[in-house]
Formats: sequence, structure tokens, C-alpha cells
Amino acid sequence: MKSFFLALAFAAVTLRAAAPNIGVVDAEEVMKKYGKAVAIQGEIQKSKDAAQAAINERGKEVEGMIAELQAIQKRGQSPLLSEAGKKSVQAELQSKSEVFQQRRGELEKFIQEANATIQQRQAEMTKTIGAEVRAEVEKISKVKSLQLVLPKGVSLYTDASLDITDEVIKVLNDGYKPAPAPVAPAAPAAPVAPAGDKPAAK
Repeated sequence: MKSFFLALAFAAVTLRAAAPNIGVVDAEEVMKKYGKAVAIQGEIQKSKDAAQAAINERGKEVEGMIAELQAIQKRGQSPLLSEAGKKSVQAELQSKSEVFQQRRGELEKFIQEANATIQQRQAEMTKTIGAEVRAEVEKISKVKSLQLVLPKGVSLYTDASLDITDEVIKVLNDGYKPAPAPVAPAAPAAPVAPAGDKPAAK
């Protein structure tokens, strides 16, 4: 029996020696709390909002043109129109339809370009922040003698003691220097009358 417990103890020691020191990082938490990531995400959101506002404005123009085309079509169906009147309405409809097709094409192109630009900025952000996180994780891993660092959510269960997310975020924020906010230009000073140019006393 004694030899059995000795064997178990030896096996436990062997397993501990073989098991790597593991750390875990929550990427979503880093994106929420790392100042640089938050700032970039804010800029991207502003771009999204501006693009959406432009899309809405152009969309209104296209919708207005659709209503105009429908009104022209309805006018062309009037039984009171002469042949010359019908030809005139048909020519107007053709001309307006060509402009409509052009505006709709421009809107679709604008939407595609706006989406592509935003996706590119998001990809650049992910690449930049990811590289910075990996660099800091590597430094922390050397200090803590970690042999493996995994993203949170890979395993079914992770002990809280393995989580180094807060350490990574702190180091990143300590090294982050946000760009200074633009200073509004000072209002021009009122002109000062030269000495001696005082109004004469009455």
C-alpha cells in the first residue's frame, strides 16, 4: 500500500513538472479598456456615422427621383394627352430615368467604398493592437515564466489565477500616450489705438 501511494505521489510530481505554465488573455476586454484601441474604435465609429449620414442623404435623393418618375408615368397615362404630349412625356421619362440610374449607381458605389474603407481601418486596428498585445504578452510571459498563453474562451474552464488580462491592459495603457486634442485658434485681439491718438477734449 505504501508503495502505491509513493507511486501516486511520483506521478503527481511528474505531471506538474510536465504541465506547462499557462496564462490567459481576454482579447475583448483588452479592446474595451486599452486607451489606444478605444480611441481608434471611436474614430471608426465616427466614420461609420458620417458615412451613414451621407448614405441617408443620397438615399433621400434617389427616393425622391423614384417618386418623380412614378408621377411622370402616371401623367403619361392620361387619356387627355395628345400624341405629341405623350411623346413629350416619354422623352421626359427617358431623360429622368437615365439620371436616376446614374444616381443609383453612384449611391451603390459610395456604399461599397465606404464599407471597404471602414473594413480596412478595422483590419488595420486589429493588426496593430494585436501586435502590441503579443509583444506585451511575451514580456509578461518571460517575467512569469509562462510557457503558453491562450485567448480566453478556448477552454471550457479557466481558473481566474491564470488570467493576465489586467496586467496586459495596465502595461499597454502605461505606454500609451494619446495625441493631444487640437487647440482652437484664439480669437483675434481687438485693435489697440496708438498712444496719442486720443479724442480731443471738448
